[in-house]
Amino acid sequence: MYEHHKESLRIMAEHYRRQPGVIALIFGGSVAKGIERPDSDLDGMAVVSQEEFDRRVATSTSTEMITGQCTYPEGYFDVKYITKDFLRLAAEKGSEPTRSSFYKAQVLFSDDPEIAPLIARIAEFQQSEKAEKMLSFYSDLMLCYGYYWKTLRVEHYMKIRMASEMVYCLYRLILQENEILFPCNRRLEQYVEMAPDKPENFVPMCRAFCETFDDALFDRILAAYKAWTRWPHPTDLNIIASRRQLDFEKWWYIPRPLIAEW
Repeated sequence: MYEHHKESLRIMAEHYRRQPGVIALIFGGSVAKGIERPDSDLDGMAVVSQEEFDRRVATSTSTEMITGQCTYPEGYFDVKYITKDFLRLAAEKGSEPTRSSFYKAQVLFSDDPEIAPLIARIAEFQQSEKAEKMLSFYSDLMLCYGYYWKTLRVEHYMKIRMASEMVYCLYRLILQENEILFPCNRRLEQYVEMAPDKPENFVPMCRAFCETFDDALFDRILAAYKAWTRWPHPTDLNIIASRRQLDFEKWWYIPRPLIAEW
């Protein structure tokens, strides 16, 4: 952490300690994770009562960006208001981006001793969800590749959409096999690069495909993944098609997470 981040973090803690109704302040984001830039902002989560949270939602103040407090010109506080109930539910069934946002998070202050243990639970990779996610991402990948990309030979918007979706699914599959939480789309490629186990030269090949849409290149990418993976993916197309239909067409009827943020 840069010195100006440390100085500004002390100011942020003091600022929120003075705010009425703030039960705890949690420090997260790129600076907490150690992947910050010199000009990175400071991310925080202020824990408040349910009544205060509801008031802020009603007045569109559940997130705030405060400038003029940091000791460096580009700095600002980016703070989301949450509740203890949010933390409980995040530990129980939070999405991977939510869980990842608490990875390496620090409690700057807390009036509730149960807050810190909850945060530790949130940031855990969920083994119980792994098989379901592997099936969903693989099914999406194979339908996009086999039907839209190879059979329909989609063009224009749909070509860009399917190329992005195929790479997204491969990246998510690799993170799952490495048991690394999906952070967000912005940092997805960075986390795959950092994954210790993956096909050789995988991210550079995927980047090249995103620039060229080269059909033969993606064939090589998919072959590299299949040669590398140790997961017993299904070969029955009915299983693959059924899962993708549940994920993309019937998620509202049989409620399930949207795989773009799962």
